[in-house]
Amino acid sequence: DPSDSEPIAMVIRLHSNVIDIAGAPPSESTSTNDAANFYYPVQLGLAYLFLVGYFARTIFLSAGLPPSVGVILVGFAFSYFFQYDLLSARDELQELSFFLVLLIAGLEIRLKDLRTYMFIMAFLPATFELVAIALYSTWMLGYSPIEGLVLGTILVAIGDGLVIPKMKEFGARFPGHPMPRLMFTWAPLEASFALSLFGILSGFAAPTSSNVQVATLIVGNVLRIVVTVLAGAALGSTTGWLICRRRNLSIGGKQVLTGTPVEAFLIVISVGLVAYALGAPDTNASGLVLVPMNFISGSMFQPELMVIMTGVFFAATAPESELHEVEKVMGGVWIFGQLILFSMIGSRTTLDIFPAFWHHVFPMMACGLASRFLGIFLAINGILTLGLPGHPFQESMVKIDSTFCFLSVLPRATIQGALGQVPITEQFFGRLPNSSTCQEFIFLAARLYICIMSVVGMILLNTLGPGLVQQTLERPDWGGEKKDALNVEKVKQSDSGPKQEQEHIEAPEEEDDRLLQTLSEAYKIPESVLQDALQRAMQNQSTLQMKAASQPAIRQGKAGLDSASDLAFAQFDCLGSVLKTSESQEWRGHQR
Repeated sequence: DPSDSEPIAMVIRLHSNVIDIAGAPPSESTSTNDAANFYYPVQLGLAYLFLVGYFARTIFLSAGLPPSVGVILVGFAFSYFFQYDLLSARDELQELSFFLVLLIAGLEIRLKDLRTYMFIMAFLPATFELVAIALYSTWMLGYSPIEGLVLGTILVAIGDGLVIPKMKEFGARFPGHPMPRLMFTWAPLEASFALSLFGILSGFAAPTSSNVQVATLIVGNVLRIVVTVLAGAALGSTTGWLICRRRNLSIGGKQVLTGTPVEAFLIVISVGLVAYALGAPDTNASGLVLVPMNFISGSMFQPELMVIMTGVFFAATAPESELHEVEKVMGGVWIFGQLILFSMIGSRTTLDIFPAFWHHVFPMMACGLASRFLGIFLAINGILTLGLPGHPFQESMVKIDSTFCFLSVLPRATIQGALGQVPITEQFFGRLPNSSTCQEFIFLAARLYICIMSVVGMILLNTLGPGLVQQTLERPDWGGEKKDALNVEKVKQSDSGPKQEQEHIEAPEEEDDRLLQTLSEAYKIPESVLQDALQRAMQNQSTLQMKAASQPAIRQGKAGLDSASDLAFAQFDCLGSVLKTSESQEWRGHQR
């Protein structure tokens, strides 16, 4: 039967030495019996991906290595005995994981943190690296400008899933230091910048009608961006407004919705899927969309930017408690998303990609990283020169801060994994002569960036990062200008009225003496006996406090649920603020 021979050919093309689950050697026979050898319960395949992938991830974390690399290795091994149903659904699984990346990136951004200097730090260095990669690919590889820009956009984004937990760890290790908090806000903002830019460029890179003028294409994409931002803002704001009022819905005096965190998460992720579907093409048909544009091909909405804007404005309008609960549930779901995303990447990876690293990927990487460091250095100096408000930089620490920021942007994984194969699956650059070569090189470079940059970047950040933060500890806290103004005001008040200050200090002591005398007269007890008893009571209380402080703290969340610690957060390599206790909120800068 020809329908039975197709899955065999797919599995055999995936690897020349596919291992049959029943132990039989691979065969190119097209009989039905041979096809059954490649089928086994899909539950076994999922169990392997989740359990073995999680254990590999944990082992890599224990060794101080990026957990995504461990999951990639598990996916690479899985490619030798791929379950057919999972193989046929690989693109869909990876697209769902990509959707989670978009939504979590949007939820991480806070409108109150989006100051001018933050946009400069998140956009300017990334643009420097992107342009350098695009120029290298154009001059040295002979690609077109649009091909070079798509390549740079995929490779440039910081691995926020790796950097955010590390910055959280640095923030707990060096309380009050502004640089970890800066990178905590920088990482999701740069990821959103890369994802949105990729969506914009895809409008130019995807096949379009040949009779569309360039000017019309530009106007159409600008209109698409504006409409997408407005629609995402409306959708996210409406969801945030309704989430906190859903408990008021009742029928016959009975509450309809439960008001639980899982319920809020289901609403948010469903709205996010709607936002993504409004701009996503129908891959089973001929590129049909729900809301088409009349004068250029494609949807009225840009799906990646639509999801990000929905998350941003939901986070801005929803109550902090509701947002906290949604992000906690999202962090748990993202664990499965990471296992699927990186295992699918590993299943597409072969060992023959590594010799190609030194030929063109390494020189391109070196050019891009050199431009990135230059962009960081110029951005910090520009912020200091312009005197933009709210920034944490100081002229005496520019070199050290630039080096720390550069090390923090080296790890790359999530965005490269989510976007690396999109030019192949979406058939980018269809009208260009070397489109297939460029598609394959983009996917090759993305996989090499994940394997090389995630490992080397995390090793450098773990090794050199703490020392750089230690060198710049003698600096005011981020947002410390108001504190300094208050301290100066207090000093002025103390200088103008020293006598009043002394009276203010001595007054409590006189009041204590009068109280002790009153008790002595009322209970006929000498004052010396009362004073000795009070001193012994104070000593016993201080002893109990010291014993309590030496015991490990037991933290409980709302409704008696245990709240994860910072160590658990760092181990999970999440893209969301899974922890958002009162300490973490103040650390992240929400109270500024």
